[in-house]
Amino acid sequence: MMRAVKQLLRAIKRSAQLAEQLAEMVDDEMWKQQLALYLEDIQRQYELWQYIHHLLAGAYEESGEEKTAKASVAGLVHALCCNELEKGMLCQKASEKLSGAARKAADQSLQQAIQYSRLFFTMMQTQLAPQIER
Repeated sequence: MMRAVKQLLRAIKRSAQLAEQLAEMVDDEMWKQQLALYLEDIQRQYELWQYIHHLLAGAYEESGEEKTAKASVAGLVHALCCNELEKGMLCQKASEKLSGAARKAADQSLQQAIQYSRLFFTMMQTQLAPQIER
């Protein structure tokens, strides 16, 4: 159980790093706004899962900074989409083993992961479609 929570915290942190990089590269205001909302949600998710980790282990998870390689817009969007799918699977795994409020948090995080994977898939389509047509 703790392993899934730790993996989820790492995935959330990785998502935040990727989204911050992407926000610096995207020119479209609509996507900038979507990314700003995403970053707010991801911060709340991180704090929530840190709290759940604290409840389960008696301490907050201390994870080091992961280095994310610089990538193109398409590469970052693809990585974010895949990372959201991974988070969804980890939330499902956690939900099966948790109960009460922690289970509800896992289920809500799963729904958000599905929602954001759709958002990044849509972004991938709109960003990559012009490149594919060339």
